[in-house]
Amino acid sequence: MKEVIDAIRGAQRLTVIGHENPDADTLGAALAFRKVGERLGIPTEVVMADPVPSYLQFLPGVGDVRSAPGFEPDVAVIVDSGDLARTGAIATDHMPWLERAQIVNIDHHVSNPGFGAVNHVDSEAASTCEMVALLLPDLGVELDEELATVLLAGIVNDTHTFAHPNVTPRTLRVAATLVEAGAPLSAINRAIYAEKSNVTIAVWSRILGGVGFAAGGRIIHAAMTEAMLTETGATREASEGFIDILSLSREADIVLLFKEQGTEQTRVSIRTTDVADAVAVASVFGGGGHARAAGCTVAAPLAPAQEQVLAAAEQELRRADDRRH
Repeated sequence: MKEVIDAIRGAQRLTVIGHENPDADTLGAALAFRKVGERLGIPTEVVMADPVPSYLQFLPGVGDVRSAPGFEPDVAVIVDSGDLARTGAIATDHMPWLERAQIVNIDHHVSNPGFGAVNHVDSEAASTCEMVALLLPDLGVELDEELATVLLAGIVNDTHTFAHPNVTPRTLRVAATLVEAGAPLSAINRAIYAEKSNVTIAVWSRILGGVGFAAGGRIIHAAMTEAMLTETGATREASEGFIDILSLSREADIVLLFKEQGTEQTRVSIRTTDVADAVAVASVFGGGGHARAAGCTVAAPLAPAQEQVLAAAEQELRRADDRRH
């Protein structure tokens, strides 16, 4: 941790990078580091390959998120990204200066290989924002309402408002500190999990209509297609939160949500009970994440991607059954 503190405090120009298709954890952590940079008098910018989704526009500072870097930093902090490729176009389009910068890798994914010059990877943390909150005292930065809000948003996002099994006593203590500093827990929960547009509801109804089952009901799967988005006028962010509906299944040990990305690529979100390992499925396709929640991108159209991932999921169930016996 000392290496992280020294790298950030010693930066002359700081770029903070989140993962593609940003969620509240990567965005909250990045915005928190922007505030840290400001407090320390370091020129700091936040860069994301994809736009901030509409449901996160309430977070303080989102208007300053850039789609491309405005300067070349000497230190690049990459947050909540299981590998460098997870930053999307930032890595592919700006690799020369990334190679020149000191990369500080801060993440909580168990599959993170430690790609930075400085690595702070804690798979016991429920979210990257939890980790960032714990760094603040050593950085000499006091919490205020804005910092607390962006950090609590990340924790709420990755714990489903403290309902997921990744929550620890430390997570709750950190969250309590953030609420004491002014973070509006109820409003954050509503923005992330309890407010959906009519267009999103229309997409969800179509996804539900195509729910399928495999392995005798132990796998439940569904797909969001490009046609659904065209029919409803929705954007791809409409899939956010839907996998939690599928996860309500009492019988399923593996939950899969396929998201068609054009004609040759399919994103997959994976959730599991404690019977199966989500990373074991995702890693077959170069993805990663956590034991209970992971994701990957399959370089194939929707139908063959479904076939391939379902086969991998069924194989993981067989391995899981062997481990239990």
